[in-house]
Amino acid sequence: MRKVSGKGGITLELSKSITKEERIRIAAEKVFSLYGYERATLDEIIALADVGKGTVYKYFGNKEKLFYKLVYDKNQPFVEDLRNAVAKEIELEKRLLAYFKVMVDFYYENAPLWQIIFFEMLSGGNGCVVQYVGDEPIVLPRYSVNVISEEVKDLTIRYHRLVMEEVNILKGILQEGMEKGQLKQSNLDISCKYLFFGVAMSLFNPYRPIKERLASVEVAGIIVDRFLHGEQVK
Repeated sequence: MRKVSGKGGITLELSKSITKEERIRIAAEKVFSLYGYERATLDEIIALADVGKGTVYKYFGNKEKLFYKLVYDKNQPFVEDLRNAVAKEIELEKRLLAYFKVMVDFYYENAPLWQIIFFEMLSGGNGCVVQYVGDEPIVLPRYSVNVISEEVKDLTIRYHRLVMEEVNILKGILQEGMEKGQLKQSNLDISCKYLFFGVAMSLFNPYRPIKERLASVEVAGIIVDRFLHGEQVK
């Protein structure tokens, strides 16, 4: 192992055996997690990974492509874990519990990167919103005076589709529950949106220090109990 220092005083211990590509990934995750997307620089990532600028461009192209590759490669196994966990269960409540346990575990581990997706790469940071025309997502300005470039539209759709891979699995659970008469008939998109993004926001903004946070199975139990049974004592 060897310790490498970046320009901002960040340090990493990197094994000499790992490839340059993997060093870049490790350094990028560290820098993005600490600074967010806008404030993170390729120079800091390059210094921390101890590689040349040309090496970063060879493997990833630019900062946005590097960030997208980083989160995409994390998202694909996460989505597969969600699908597999849900597929093992038959009952509605158990399917929801399985889904949210996997989601909570993943968001606990990857909250800094996923906050970048939600707050910088999607509507919060770009002054735009995603709406649907049929099944096709479109990007519109949040305010009428905004002008959104095609580059920003493409970027927003790219990260929107990534997050929707997670959302659509939950949507499938809720849809089946409505079709079987286990859940009230309601607007499926709205029900799914408020449940998923409400949980995500609560995980991004915990009400207690990280060292005191509840186990994922306990958090999943609270989410599902409140969603299915509410707060009122009957």
